Amino acid sequence: MEELDLKKIQRVAELSKIEIKDEEELRNLSTKIKSIVAHSERLNDLDLSGVEPMTHAVQLQQETADSLRKDEAGEPVSQEDALKNTEFTEDGQFKVPRMI
Repeated sequence: MEELDLKKIQRVAELSKIEIKDEEELRNLSTKIKSIVAHSERLNDLDLSGVEPMTHAVQLQQETADSLRKDEAGEPVSQEDALKNTEFTEDGQFKVPRMI
């Protein structure tokens, strides 16, 4: 794998909108990221030859599918109930920060 130097970690932090205040914080983040990458690379050493690939976290066999809750339509939520737990509303709608 490609070596992670401080310049690359700084670039990833910028792309991720992570503010790094000084060189010490950058080195600390670098140590943590390198530790995570090293740990994930250990997964390459696992022998998975006898493990069947999965397409879903829950194997949906007939008995499992029958035990899942049925997807049935219920009463719609009123506008008042939908907005009652948010502090930011405008004209009866959720107000969110502008994205563009």
